[in-house]
Formats: sequence, structure tokens, C-alpha cells
Amino acid sequence: MADQEPRKQTDAPGSELGETARQMRAAEPYISAVWKLVGGAVV
Repeated sequence: MADQEPRKQTDAPGSELGETARQMRAAEPYISAVWKLVGGAVV
């Protein structure tokens, strides 16, 4: 374990995430809004 490189520390939030995870995090408010509309229509 001592031979592993330490993680790079950056100030950007989500910088340790992969590209897909960053895109999902950016789309989260829109996905939430769609689920609220769909859920409201179903109920």
C-alpha cells in the first residue's frame, strides 16, 4: 500500500469523480424535476 500514489487534492467539487458521474451530478436538478412532475401526474 505504501507504493500507491496519493490522491491529488484539487479545489473543484467532484474532481475525484469520473466524467459520467460529473455529468449525472450536473443533470440531477433536471432529473429531480422530471420525477416530481411524473409522480404528481401518477398520484
